[in-house]
Amino acid sequence: MKDSEKKMIVILLIVSVVVIGVLIFATRRNGGEETNQVNETEGEKPGEEYVNELEDGTKLNTSETLHQAKEIDGLEITEVQLTEKGNKTLLLGKITNKGIAEKTEVIKITLINKEGKDITTLSVYVEGIKPGESRDVIASTTLDYANAYDFKLSK
Repeated sequence: MKDSEKKMIVILLIVSVVVIGVLIFATRRNGGEETNQVNETEGEKPGEEYVNELEDGTKLNTSETLHQAKEIDGLEITEVQLTEKGNKTLLLGKITNKGIAEKTEVIKITLINKEGKDITTLSVYVEGIKPGESRDVIASTTLDYANAYDFKLSK
């Protein structure tokens, strides 16, 4: 083997080691960033004081105020749960007729923030609910409102 061939092999080996070193460094660095991003998405996110994120990405509202029962004209809404997944906010609850007459109503559920400002309003149609009867309430919207503090009822 000639001296020029030996030099070329040494240069190729050095270049190969440098390239492999750079690839290993870059791979470890990217892996660390991905791990940090995953950790940042677990639990509460900054700016979402009343949200806890579940493993499947669903945001669950944790505001104790939002979970308290509310009543309007003898209709009481309890067991409220507010979730968001894929930019679809879902409000679930139970409505009970506490009055003495059967009711058919459109009830507006307005989500509010901690400062008491309206965020959005959802409407629920309740048809022919008898005194003492309870039904499930389901309302949804296509934006993320999971961080609501409370809600109010109106007609």
